[in-house]
Amino acid sequence: MMSTGMHNLLVLHCIIWALFCQAAFGSDGSKESLAQAGGTAGRNTADYRKVISLSTLTTAQIDHVNQFYDEGTRRLSAGTPLPEVRQEFFTRVRSILNKTQRAELDGASVTNPPRSSSSPSVGETDNGSFTVIQNVSYVTPGDSQRVGDVYLPKSEGLRPAVLYIHGGGWSGGDKRQSDPMVAALASHGFVVFNINYRLVGQGGEYPANLVDVKDALAFLGSQSQWHVNPNKLAAMGGSAGAHLAMLLGYTANGPVFSACFPKSKARVVAVVSWFGPTDLSPGHPMVDRYLSQSGSYREASPVDHAATAVPTLFVHGTADSLVPIAASETMAAALQARHIPGELVRIEGAGHGFPPEGWSKALDRTIKFLDSQFATTTRQGP
Repeated sequence: MMSTGMHNLLVLHCIIWALFCQAAFGSDGSKESLAQAGGTAGRNTADYRKVISLSTLTTAQIDHVNQFYDEGTRRLSAGTPLPEVRQEFFTRVRSILNKTQRAELDGASVTNPPRSSSSPSVGETDNGSFTVIQNVSYVTPGDSQRVGDVYLPKSEGLRPAVLYIHGGGWSGGDKRQSDPMVAALASHGFVVFNINYRLVGQGGEYPANLVDVKDALAFLGSQSQWHVNPNKLAAMGGSAGAHLAMLLGYTANGPVFSACFPKSKARVVAVVSWFGPTDLSPGHPMVDRYLSQSGSYREASPVDHAATAVPTLFVHGTADSLVPIAASETMAAALQARHIPGELVRIEGAGHGFPPEGWSKALDRTIKFLDSQFATTTRQGP
């Protein structure tokens, strides 16, 4: 049974992810919502993100904000002008905030802050069932981009581990957006390394960011003090992060793809892809920017590496228009044709990101899949 606190974290994660996708990619073409209106009509999506990013919101306040969001969606669908909906939204939000929160809201930025160019500080937090070590560099000490947060369950013995890779179109996003998901995995007993990697425009064009995630996996597998079982490693991500997780699992290690750990034997036994692109083609601005340094559309497409894939769980919304579900259907079929386990979970009616009930289903199937794959130490793939 999921606790109330964890449920609220998952609800907040769903909202943040949906709004981030809208801000980064635009409307998904489904029925207009408050977030989608902001993606096409100005600042509304950023305004909403501005509210839910307040650092001191209680779970009760989050519930109220969710309610205001839903009611705004219905009013927009009924034809109420966006400026009127926005004004009412902020009026109602301010009515549930205390003085300090209102001051924070008034001074908050409407965009996600850029990653700091200075070295992030390393810290440790005890969350009850697990400990979090923040901003651990996995390449060079002091590197501000290639860092990760390590979630360590308080269990005995060697433990399976998951490398978690955030999404954001290869050019945005941050490990912080994945905290609720990663906390759920750690609460189940997995060691989780939730990483940042170089982004497009910051040296992260393909294949550099793939090198980063391979280095992160090699680093994770080498940390004996974290009690990681090196034979039970998996990779997981959403959207662009899922794309990188697949390439990580499906391509061989070597000097091209692992700059800092070319001799590492760390390999994943499983991959989890939440709505990840699998077949990259020219003509999409986001993809073209990502591949601007190499032009290797086929090499960067997981579907072209199906013969050397590892067992993979694909979770996808049936109404996703940014990355249509056909991407996961094709990939799952390609694995199955080669007698490699490829399981597809459909989240009915969901777009590029899941509502709370779909998120809970996806998380449950994800944990069951990882448990089943970690039950054997036999490594598959190249």
